[in-house]
Amino acid sequence: MATGNCKVPREKQPEFIVKLYEEDVRLIYNAVEFYHKNRPKSSERSKYQQEPTHHLEWMKSAMMAIMMECSFQENK
Repeated sequence: MATGNCKVPREKQPEFIVKLYEEDVRLIYNAVEFYHKNRPKSSERSKYQQEPTHHLEWMKSAMMAIMMECSFQENK
């Protein structure tokens, strides 16, 4: 998570392995998409909410890739 100018490089951040189901991934995608579309301007967001737009886009892309893989597996 971004913390303003004190961002820790990704390779030095804790890493987690989480078991998610397709519906969980869809919920995360929808939440990130909603936030991306509706978040306040940078000057109106708290310091802990200063995530870069490219990070939101990366998260959406990652969740979309997982959802596409689910569709592919279902259609085999």
